[in-house]
Amino acid sequence: MNNLVEIIAVIFSLLSVVFAVKNHIYTWPTAIIGVTFYGIFFYQNHIWGNMFLQAPFLIQSIYGWSKWEVVEDNKVEWLEKHDRNILAISSFLLTAFITFILIMTGDKSPYFDGITTSFSLIAMTLLAKKKIDTWLYWIIADILFIIFFLNEEQYLSSITYFVFLILAITGLKQWKRNIKTV
Repeated sequence: MNNLVEIIAVIFSLLSVVFAVKNHIYTWPTAIIGVTFYGIFFYQNHIWGNMFLQAPFLIQSIYGWSKWEVVEDNKVEWLEKHDRNILAISSFLLTAFITFILIMTGDKSPYFDGITTSFSLIAMTLLAKKKIDTWLYWIIADILFIIFFLNEEQYLSSITYFVFLILAITGLKQWKRNIKTV
């Protein structure tokens, strides 16, 4: 059963990222299914930080779906320099906070889990707001997820995050092109 849950999570999560690269609204309903099944998968494997991460992902997916339905908010853009600086500091503080909580709860890999959780939360928020910077956060998170899942011997998820990494690089390039054509 654990393997079937992981397979469903992988398929719908991959579809979601493919749709995100294409800047398509189907990003969000497929994400909702993917995060639901990944939440179950992480629960089954006692990976608490990433299990927790699925709840905000679900909320952000609903928010992203509603935001992307508004045509005038469909523009892709970079964060302002000032916002990037604030985000860098916030990223550090969020990572430290989540890692501390994970250490206190006995998480299997609190440092990997803390940084991937915080970077994924930030990336998902930026994706919902159609900020190109989202792909930079996804690239870093995906590299760390690959290492994390290899260490946990969860090879299907590791391969999935390798595909996510390729898609994130593609998304960065595609969204940069979108900004030039507008």
